[in-house]
Amino acid sequence: MHGVRSAVYKNSESRVPAIWDLLAAGVFVVLAALLCTIAHWRYAIFRNGVDLGIFTQVVAGIGHGFSSTAEGGVNHLLVHWSPVIALTWPVVRAFGPIGLQYVQAVLIAATVLPVWGLARERFAAPVAFAVLSVAALYPILWANGVGDFHEMAFVPLLAAAFAYALDRRRWTVAVVVALLLLCTKEDQFVALAVVGLLFAATARGDASARKTGLLVAGLALAIGLLYFGPIRHALDPRVPYLSLGFFDWNARTPLGFDGLSLRVWYVVAVLAPLAFLPCLSRYGLFLIPGFVEILASSRPVTLMPGAHYSALLTGYALVAFVDGASRVAKRSPSLFAGALSAAALVALAIGIFASPMEYWYYLYRAPNAHDALLEQTLGRLPASAQVGSQDEIFAHLGLDSNASTGFAGQRWFVYDRSHYSVRWHDVDEPAVRGALRSRAYSVTSERDGIVVIRRRD
Repeated sequence: MHGVRSAVYKNSESRVPAIWDLLAAGVFVVLAALLCTIAHWRYAIFRNGVDLGIFTQVVAGIGHGFSSTAEGGVNHLLVHWSPVIALTWPVVRAFGPIGLQYVQAVLIAATVLPVWGLARERFAAPVAFAVLSVAALYPILWANGVGDFHEMAFVPLLAAAFAYALDRRRWTVAVVVALLLLCTKEDQFVALAVVGLLFAATARGDASARKTGLLVAGLALAIGLLYFGPIRHALDPRVPYLSLGFFDWNARTPLGFDGLSLRVWYVVAVLAPLAFLPCLSRYGLFLIPGFVEILASSRPVTLMPGAHYSALLTGYALVAFVDGASRVAKRSPSLFAGALSAAALVALAIGIFASPMEYWYYLYRAPNAHDALLEQTLGRLPASAQVGSQDEIFAHLGLDSNASTGFAGQRWFVYDRSHYSVRWHDVDEPAVRGALRSRAYSVTSERDGIVVIRRRD
């Protein structure tokens, strides 16, 4: 039994051969390539939503507004505190909207790197690689990588790196990463305050750990006060903070069976592909503020495991998975092997049959000539045109600071009859028909159901 245990669990004095680090890097490269391929496929067939257009406009607008027409033209930092997205500016200028999707795919894939770091400190190299391979199958990770770009794209990697730094007692690194997390979105003010306090409370007499946890909590509270005080006031004191509307239970109350079942399924979708091993880890406690935020929301969109909100949990869940697995391995190698196999099977089953990626929506067909024609049509519009469009088309127009979503009297409007949405059917299409009947607009081109109309000035 001792020989089996030593084959699974790493000897504290052993070194991981370089070949295993190269294999782990290979997992990252392959995962990044797959996620980039899926993201490109989705983009090519016009299945991105309004968020991609918003963030492209915001990032491209650095130096002259940092805003989007879909957010009312206000500085994006008044909508969400996410200065970290400014780092993506070179990629946006080089590749356009799809560049943001590539950035997100690579960031999400890179989450496996701190996970590998933790695994190789706890297991013999071959077993550590097996643990990493199972972690790389995590369906929520894939969903985070191929959804519409969001500032949450930075969170899984930073959260995993933060937990890894705490685990390895690299306190300065942990604080620096925490500061980066505090620049991703304002919910990190609460999440890191709670995580810091939890880490301090579980320090078990470790003065350095307790001090670091309290420092992180203090920084979270301090930056939160700065944001909701002088920063918002300096940007524009008249703009209200609207995100608390997600917790307005007077407006939306999915409290019946559907609401409860959605919440239960959400927890299962997060933990079951990891064989619930995060529940055995100290780092599993770091999931608490994210679960509270998501499950307390009154809006069903937050309870979709594939939505970007789940990125709050991904990094901590994977780190806790490794740590939880190591605790099981110490007690019973056979139980550990069974748990790891179960995690892989459940991850594959969910990824195939109930994927939070919702691949049936955007991988149901290959890009075709119609998609290419639509892209060409957008490319022929005048530079900086005041153009309106459906959400899926707006996602491709983010480099135009005057582009907007929905029909609202813009000089130009582009629509594709093959694209359907409730908003288009109920609001925009009737308005477009009325504008054409009244001759306020005229059709300038119509090919294969792709229509461009222009306002008569």
